[in-house]
Amino acid sequence: MLYLAAYSLGLALPFLGTALFIEHFRQRVRWLSRWSRLLRALAGLVLVVMGVMVLTGRMTLFASWMLSTFPVLGRLG
Repeated sequence: MLYLAAYSLGLALPFLGTALFIEHFRQRVRWLSRWSRLLRALAGLVLVVMGVMVLTGRMTLFASWMLSTFPVLGRLG
């Protein structure tokens, strides 16, 4: 019974937190709506470039360059 209560509480807490802070979050990210079109275009461009890099085999070169330029990335996980 204790496990069921802990599971239920763990499942409910994120939803309760979201319900409590959704309006605050909405106000904080309202400025993103002005930039959403540009951000979507940039994200799409990044996806296309990465797809081309995967198809041409350049993604491993890019990953190696990133690790040599930013060594802290190798410790992230």
